[in-house]
Amino acid sequence: MNFAFAERPFSGRTFRPRPEIHLDTDSKTLIIATPWGPREAARKVINRMTDYLALAREDSEATSVFQKMSCLSTSANRLRTATLLANETLFREDNREEYRSGVEIFAGILEEDEFVWLQSGNPQILLSRVGKKLLPLGSQIDLSFDFSEGNEILSGLPSQLMGLDSSLNLSINSFRAHAGDKLALISHSHLPEGIFAIQRDQISVDGLSRAVAAATPNHAFWVGVLQIGDPASPQGRS
Repeated sequence: MNFAFAERPFSGRTFRPRPEIHLDTDSKTLIIATPWGPREAARKVINRMTDYLALAREDSEATSVFQKMSCLSTSANRLRTATLLANETLFREDNREEYRSGVEIFAGILEEDEFVWLQSGNPQILLSRVGKKLLPLGSQIDLSFDFSEGNEILSGLPSQLMGLDSSLNLSINSFRAHAGDKLALISHSHLPEGIFAIQRDQISVDGLSRAVAAATPNHAFWVGVLQIGDPASPQGRS
């Protein structure tokens, strides 16, 4: 299956950092690290994760201090271990004495027909599949959502970040990938209702950006589209 990605930030009157992105089409790996603090923190996370994933691909017996979980596939265990190692590195080098940086993380691997992903914090994740309605796969409640009242929308404020503690709260899941599947990724505290009315042919960075900007024009956000199987890349950066 092909593995193509496009992304775009939208600048509003509020602040939301643009993520650092790692895309490896050979190993079909996508890592999105959003730094709340110095950008170097996101690069550090990506470098630590990709180093371990490369080692694990070359040596199936590679070990770590983190025990494998029997309920997860090999790919999921590798991705989990890579993320926990990156969290440990960021905590030890940046935040042990005082908080300096934190990172929201999304990472996914496609191996054969299994797509495994994990996340801590944004983005929101929605699956677009031929013949199906848009399906939310991962929804993150951040502090902005928690503290907003009524129609008020506060500036983005994360609630889950890598590197702030020696342990990490991760959501891990997987699905059987179909050719033509698209993952819509949106970093925003509030998903507009209009998102779920978007037609499948509008699931692109352009279509998603227009829908979110129309609903919340003053708020910064970020969108990405991961396309699996179709030869045509989504519009935008790839």
